[in-house]
Amino acid sequence: MKKPKICVVGPGVVGKATLRAFRDKGLETAFIARTQESVDKLRSEGFTAYGRNDLMNGDYDYDITIFTLPTPTNNKKINLDAMELAAIDLGKRLRKTNKYHVVVVKSTCPPGTTENVVVKTIEEFSGKKVGVDFGACMNPEYLREVSAYEDTVKPWVIVIGEHDKKSGDLLASAYKNFDAPIYRCSMKEAEMQKYVHNLYNAVKITFFNEMREIANNIDVDANKIFEYTVQSCEGIWNPKYGTKDRGAFSGACLPKDTKAFLHFVKGAGLEADLLKKTIEVNEKIKLNSASMLTSFKADGKVTNGNADAKLRFAELLREEEMNTN
Repeated sequence: MKKPKICVVGPGVVGKATLRAFRDKGLETAFIARTQESVDKLRSEGFTAYGRNDLMNGDYDYDITIFTLPTPTNNKKINLDAMELAAIDLGKRLRKTNKYHVVVVKSTCPPGTTENVVVKTIEEFSGKKVGVDFGACMNPEYLREVSAYEDTVKPWVIVIGEHDKKSGDLLASAYKNFDAPIYRCSMKEAEMQKYVHNLYNAVKITFFNEMREIANNIDVDANKIFEYTVQSCEGIWNPKYGTKDRGAFSGACLPKDTKAFLHFVKGAGLEADLLKKTIEVNEKIKLNSASMLTSFKADGKVTNGNADAKLRFAELLREEEMNTN
């Protein structure tokens, strides 16, 4: 398969890092920007660049279009205006072309956005059908702003959420010379994975900030104990810890220690909101599991789960029997 030609819509931090990485791997690249001022600036920096109204007469000869567009949160709700406008423009470009093309969303967006917003808009304005005339993928970015290019050209992992195999194959060919494992899944799974990625980072930062506040208030050196923790804590050094479908945390330590430390914190006149919510959520999961376990004992079925969940409930049932004997 020949090297695909790539056009990036959205010349921001992610867009520039993405385009430079593909360009440095030997692919032909170009930008599409919203204003003539942006187009002129990009061209002065040595990039091939076009405006929103360019390449509309069947002369759009790129194989892949990548959306690296802002998806800001306004009034607690994501704003997809830039994504929709880009999808409208791409639909108009594809209307007059006969070449198979793949649209790729790199922007962080809620599960279902690529299918229900981007793809449907392109279909509406192009008159073409996804899976037949064009393909679609969701390809999350994991870069850090301070090292955007370095993280893009040498990624930890490449996740391709694909509408179908043909779509994924074309995008995978663009990553042929990147030294990173490539995982392929559905578009919705890729969208969800990016949120899990970001939200875990947010929760981890909040946890250690909360623990630091408590440590500072009881005259404990947080930096010192955190240094020890990153070496002692299985949740840090074992990457799979907590990710398996094993239900609520239980056992001899975690339930009693979370509650005991929360009681200590309250007694010291301090707060630990994240710890409190962790206990509440765990109890809720336990109640849901108990309800499903009752159903499993009754008919041996798991209505909302998979084979792993059924195995887990079977294990819980055995544990319950052992505890009552």
